Amino acid sequence: MKNRRDSTLLAEIRKFGLFDTNACYQCGSCTLICELTNSAASFPRKIIRYVLLGLKDLLHSCLEPWICHDCGDCSSICPRESEPRESMATLRRYLSAQYDWTGISSKLSRSKIWYIGSLSVVGALVLLLVVLYHSYVVNLPLSYFISTSMGLEHMYGTIKYFTLGVIFIPLFFLISFAFRMFWLTIYRGSHVKIPLHLYITEVKTYVLHSVTHKKLSECPEKIRWPIHWLLAFGCTIILVFLIFFLRWFQTDNIYPVYYPQRWMGYLATIFIVFGSMNILFGRIKKREEIYKSSKFEDFIFPIFLLLTAVSGIVVHISRYLGFEIISHYLYVLHLVIVIPVLVVEIPFGKWSHMLYRPLAIYFQAVKEKAMQQQSHEEAIFEQTA
Repeated sequence: MKNRRDSTLLAEIRKFGLFDTNACYQCGSCTLICELTNSAASFPRKIIRYVLLGLKDLLHSCLEPWICHDCGDCSSICPRESEPRESMATLRRYLSAQYDWTGISSKLSRSKIWYIGSLSVVGALVLLLVVLYHSYVVNLPLSYFISTSMGLEHMYGTIKYFTLGVIFIPLFFLISFAFRMFWLTIYRGSHVKIPLHLYITEVKTYVLHSVTHKKLSECPEKIRWPIHWLLAFGCTIILVFLIFFLRWFQTDNIYPVYYPQRWMGYLATIFIVFGSMNILFGRIKKREEIYKSSKFEDFIFPIFLLLTAVSGIVVHISRYLGFEIISHYLYVLHLVIVIPVLVVEIPFGKWSHMLYRPLAIYFQAVKEKAMQQQSHEEAIFEQTA
């Protein structure tokens, strides 16, 4: 891979957020204090140098911005207060835009109008589809639609496929972005040949970090790990229910409290509400280094999570209390909140880190094993030569 210099790189990255290189004098304190950095993945000093030198291809091949877990120690110790934590967050937004072949991530990261507009347009489109469904599929006159309850079960046949389709949209984009990430960081960006068997044997690394988020446990602020894990676990439970057990939520049967979908759903709701409220209070009070500086979408992200959980549980309660017409409208409101999160936030917004972080750790493990294997083979060759 050629290390071409691009004099416009710094200006381009600054479109995605704060990236203060004027104060930084490369003392290395940020790298020394970080618990996650090592000889194979050194940051943030090395990455900042890439940007200063305009080494665009090297930057695109970097996995370090994703291995960084945003603990904020680097900013706390920086003698020049150059905010290296913010610089790494900006680089993650920039790299997300490079993996995204549609260009949507770039527009959402750089423009509040695009960000709010995308969420609003998708929400309005959902509302329109609800009206069209009742008008042309159910053949329900508009006056009846406004005042007549049909329960929730009448939507089951259609909403099942609609829900799966909505889930397929972000899944399709995320898979394609993952291949783009692989192309930039491994296929084109790796200086060592990686045997196929390493991709297979190291899959366990991806699974481990996707499920446990254990890298967060290495950060000094230990409480972040369990809170983050509970929030992610709650979201995963809901996603699994939507894909595999949607009928439980679309029938009028009153399931006893001991049925697993009820207490698992309640548990997921508690986790999501607690996790999102913790993020919001932290950002409002600015009680920790990671919350001292917040972008606009840093608030929208947990707010949508909170609204998703609250609107879902309110629909559930109104159903079980027998408030049919209220349940009908609340369910529509719930869809208007949830679907923009699925279609916009997950593939193009901040939620995409759920894919990129464990994938970066997986790719890094593959590269390190390949380098170790190559070094071992070279050593054997030198001994036998």
